[in-house]
Amino acid sequence: MERSVLVARPLWPALNQVAGLISESGYHIENAVCWSRLVDPQFPVDGLVGVLLGEYGNTEEEINLLRRFRARRGASGVPVVMVGGRNARQKESAFRDAGADLLLMADESPETLTNHIRPMLRLAAMYRSLELRTRDLRDRTGVDDLTGLPNRRQFTNDLQRNLEMARRIGRPLSCIIVDIDDFRSINERHGQPAGDAVIRQFGEALDRGRRAYDAMARLGGDEFAWILVDADREQALNAAQRAQRLLTQRAYDSEGDQVTVTATFGVASAGPGVDLSADTLVGNADRALYWGKESGKNVIRFYPPKRAVNDDTYHSHIS
Repeated sequence: MERSVLVARPLWPALNQVAGLISESGYHIENAVCWSRLVDPQFPVDGLVGVLLGEYGNTEEEINLLRRFRARRGASGVPVVMVGGRNARQKESAFRDAGADLLLMADESPETLTNHIRPMLRLAAMYRSLELRTRDLRDRTGVDDLTGLPNRRQFTNDLQRNLEMARRIGRPLSCIIVDIDDFRSINERHGQPAGDAVIRQFGEALDRGRRAYDAMARLGGDEFAWILVDADREQALNAAQRAQRLLTQRAYDSEGDQVTVTATFGVASAGPGVDLSADTLVGNADRALYWGKESGKNVIRFYPPKRAVNDDTYHSHIS
């Protein structure tokens, strides 16, 4: 696991020197010119074992950014150390309430500052390592951490088992891949915790729409998969239409804001007697999903087995 430390707005000379000393201890230093890097959705917190912030005097903005960082999924175990002057000391309690763990004075020597910071980084690295092992254990048990649905590993096992059973008894099997449209805009507008809340609620609503003997999974991000046992093309399309109405005609609680979403569905089927591999079935559903995204989103598209790649005749559009 890479141990990275974010150093944001290092205006104080001592903070720059601390970053150099920490780097010599084997930590990767990620430099940022402003604190907004804390809440940038493109900046991953996986592997982050510490944040060092140069206090710059805009207290209201600093507190807001600290709170938003602490609300990010995966940021709870990351120590935040602020380095500042007398102004920061006067507002120390407000910074701690917002999520700072330690405030150090910039007039101390770089060596003294580093001696305060290193133990926190070591503990955070141990915590991160344990967190990764726990996550790996969850993955091996087949459960998605965010939604509680089966994960991609479990979906692969379920699909292979159901496809083999369908071949043996001569019954159809269908697969639906579902993707939330323009999901990135939710993260950008409301923040990652809000996006996670939408994914969680979306997964719960999708799962309620399946039959008891079907299988549902989260493949990752905002993408879900659905295995429909003993369901042919028409039955799978009907199920997708019902699910689309259920999912797009409701509001999702996004960290206090109510948002609505649309979703695109890719559907594929394996008919009785058709020798179709699990990878091909999922690939067909993925291809149908791609067509749906290309043709305007918020649609249901079907890819029949053994059709040419450019055959987009079969589709269903729900407006």
